[in-house]
Amino acid sequence: MLPKKFKPILWEYNLEKLNLESDIVVERLLNFADKDLTDYWIKKLGKQKAKELFIKNASKLNKKSYNYWSIIFDYKPKLQNKQSIYEQFNTAIFQRSFG
Repeated sequence: MLPKKFKPILWEYNLEKLNLESDIVVERLLNFADKDLTDYWIKKLGKQKAKELFIKNASKLNKKSYNYWSIIFDYKPKLQNKQSIYEQFNTAIFQRSFG
């Protein structure tokens, strides 16, 4: 069960059914949460466990968040061709060939 302070980033979920290690919690937290909430999360889990969850969910983070948390957790590998949220929303899904 998550505290009510997680509601702004997980407003559509039942906080009673989630925990600090849930994938959706980690994804939203690392992409959208403020420093107070992320500090709380790291303190509760411990930095090593938080780093493991970051690595597990790294592919779900936007480029800016991934780069930031890579520095915080001292994680060296960089994701290749990671698109920003702007690029994801403004990239055509369909292609048509007229040849």
